[in-house]
Amino acid sequence: MDGWAGTPSKPKRRWRDSRTARTLIVLAGLPLVVLGFVLFVGTYEERGAYRTAPVCGTPAPGPDADCLLLESGQVTRKWVSSSVEDGTSYYLNIARGEGATQKYMVDEPLYRHVEAGTAVDLKIWKDMVVRIAHDGHEVSTLALSWRNWLGLAEAVPLIAVGTVVTTYGLPGRNPEFWDSSLLLTMGMVLVTAIGAVVLTLVQWPFPVTLGLAVAAWLIAAPTVRYLHTSFS
Repeated sequence: MDGWAGTPSKPKRRWRDSRTARTLIVLAGLPLVVLGFVLFVGTYEERGAYRTAPVCGTPAPGPDADCLLLESGQVTRKWVSSSVEDGTSYYLNIARGEGATQKYMVDEPLYRHVEAGTAVDLKIWKDMVVRIAHDGHEVSTLALSWRNWLGLAEAVPLIAVGTVVTTYGLPGRNPEFWDSSLLLTMGMVLVTAIGAVVLTLVQWPFPVTLGLAVAAWLIAAPTVRYLHTSFS
């Protein structure tokens, strides 16, 4: 029929805005996040493995099992550091046998009960002091081994990048990705690194640690999405 133009078809929805595209984007980012969490859990368990390790010289699970070494150390110096940002921190310099003297941050009760020359009990895990005790009071040292740092260095970027990809999009399908993705990724790396280090150091029970980590991620994911919308 002359002049008949037919019913205009609806404009095709762009592929990257479709449900299929969003599903593929989520599937592309979530494996990175999951792998990052697996590496974080491994680092957490490595840091706290001394809690269940046998004491050296006692029956161990096997000939190659790691054990917890008990040593004596001596306080060589004590001092307090105060600042508006960090508050008051307490430090001890402790010498291990013939080894070098190292600085450790401790709590106030232990600090008050020792002086220069005081003998303290040390627990050594893989050549690193993990616990300091004196007169019934024992504290964990806020220190991470190079293995712990390496594990966190692997986990943090995976979680950060995976979060940005999951909530923001793939760069090839999102021309606006480059406008704010670098800033968002750097921010996620920083926040994730701080949280991962704190959780690894404080060594709360595993269910609590994992629950807090997952809850933080569930908050961070929509926050990244919101920031992306704000920057666009």
